[in-house]
Amino acid sequence: MATRDDWIQRGLQTLAQEGLPGVRIDRIAAALGVSKGSFHHHFAGASAYREALVHRYEEQALTALHRNSETWAGLELLEHLLDELDDLYDARLETAVRAWAMHDPLAHQVLSRVDDARLRLLQGAWSALIEREDAAHLAALVPHLIIIGASAAAIPPADLRAVLQLLASLAPSVPAVLDNRSPVGPVMDGRS
Repeated sequence: MATRDDWIQRGLQTLAQEGLPGVRIDRIAAALGVSKGSFHHHFAGASAYREALVHRYEEQALTALHRNSETWAGLELLEHLLDELDDLYDARLETAVRAWAMHDPLAHQVLSRVDDARLRLLQGAWSALIEREDAAHLAALVPHLIIIGASAAAIPPADLRAVLQLLASLAPSVPAVLDNRSPVGPVMDGRS
């Protein structure tokens, strides 16, 4: 018999592979080799199942972010995040959840919390390198937006890794630029 966890894990795999339209109880039951009755033993309906899926996505994402934030700081954290990219970011699942969040308020709330946590982690890493919090926030937005853009554009994981490696190689020069100590110029504040 399939456990509740089996149903959720298979649902997340299906979500990543086929998007939300592929998350159908009959197809997941067949993939698990069980009847639809097994589903009803664990969930009060399709909406409860989708809620469990989106909450598991959040749990896994936040756990991975938290695990990495406890051990590393500053430039070491940025380099470590790149090493752990495969554990922190599943491009196909991220794409599916972002598409889902466009029309589902709960998925939108969950994705917002994951994005906020990711951005806080990145800003914390940059804060160890850059004195001004507004500049650390701006520096954190760069990899954050690259990851979101990569999921929206379905960029292959190898290309995303290469872009983030390029960004990491530029990281040592970012504090001087953002702290206005460089000929590149000051940080734009939107008040031209």
